[in-house]
Amino acid sequence: MSEFKINRRTFVGGAVGFCAAAPLGLKFSLQEEPILPVRQRQPNPWVENDKPVVAAITGTSYAAMLAKGLELLGGFARFGSGKPVMLKPNFILPEAYPTTTDGPSILATVEALNKEGFNDISVADGGHRRSTKTEAVAFYNLEEKAAAGGFKNLHLLEDEVVKVKHDGWTAMKTAGVFKSAYESPIMINMPVIKQHPMTVYTCALKNLMGPVDLPTRMFLHGVPQRLQGEERLKNAKLCVAEIASAVNPEITIIDARQVMGKNAYRPGGGVIIDTNMLIISGDSMAAELMAAKVLAKQYPDFQPSSIDDTLGHATALGLGVAGLDDVVLKEATV
Repeated sequence: MSEFKINRRTFVGGAVGFCAAAPLGLKFSLQEEPILPVRQRQPNPWVENDKPVVAAITGTSYAAMLAKGLELLGGFARFGSGKPVMLKPNFILPEAYPTTTDGPSILATVEALNKEGFNDISVADGGHRRSTKTEAVAFYNLEEKAAAGGFKNLHLLEDEVVKVKHDGWTAMKTAGVFKSAYESPIMINMPVIKQHPMTVYTCALKNLMGPVDLPTRMFLHGVPQRLQGEERLKNAKLCVAEIASAVNPEITIIDARQVMGKNAYRPGGGVIIDTNMLIISGDSMAAELMAAKVLAKQYPDFQPSSIDDTLGHATALGLGVAGLDDVVLKEATV
């Protein structure tokens, strides 16, 4: 048996020959994948006296609460009627609200958008495995509803990925964002309020894990860095803010008619509490701060100070206001 040995001269010569063959039909490139800036959201038009407006509506009917909130804010059309819109629910598992975003609430939001002239609407998430989104969509029968018109369903795990970075990140160097989310003209974040075993709390910011790829999520969980204990938890809290800044939605609608304390899932012992609240804002941080206040009031075991690392980092990254003193709060009951 003959022995083949490769040395530097053999390798270089082979490489030269390969490159010379490129014009004959072969394509060879050492160009690295481009790194883009984080998604740039549209300016928030829901502002008064240079402060973002938060609509906090009390009631039990999501559709009626949404209509009242939009009346107070001036409607979706202020973001540019007719533009494509992506709704980002929490579809982590095929389980009922408030583990996931309520299916009827999604349909009511689509209907409200349609009434204001938005017709290119997608409901998009990228669950923790390839089948998750399909299972959650089936749970709420959204494929059949989409077929009837008004919106379409997207499974982001099947999408292309663009790599982005922000100079203010300290935990991540880059993040992978699904292209459909990155290029969406208007994104509406539709989280639920829950406690979480790793990040303590999950709502507006953490719900934006869906539009990022699996390697980015694994970085949040400290897997490639082999982080453990407190170091892993601290990393996760910072990554939540950095991932949220990568996706950067225009609108946040938090369906807080119910919230979940203790855990993020019923099988994990999550405690469901009726709170009868809907929170809407064009400022992610304003909505997040309001939601944390609601959970703390209804579930004393949750301490808002436990997410100071996430909120402080998110504010520094430009996701919104630092405190509720910096917002205009508009309240109503329906």
